[in-house]
Amino acid sequence: MKYPKKTKEMDWGKMGNIYVLSDPDTKEKQQIDSISFLVWIQCDGKTSVEDIVDVFAVDGNRDIVKAAINGIMEKLEKKKLIEWI
Repeated sequence: MKYPKKTKEMDWGKMGNIYVLSDPDTKEKQQIDSISFLVWIQCDGKTSVEDIVDVFAVDGNRDIVKAAINGIMEKLEKKKLIEWI
């Protein structure tokens, strides 16, 4: 099983409902929504996608949440904010 891991620790701040991640080395900035940020924070290389889904799932909506989390993971990977280990 592969686990999502942040590609690096980033500085971050919040502007309204958007989180701004800043690479401490290159100063490059990326914006992500609040749910994506909450998912990204949990990407430590030890927490599985299933465990992340458990955090958000309530009252039988697990399949919908899992689909959403998988979409967020794809977006984070495209932005090079996470990698799979």
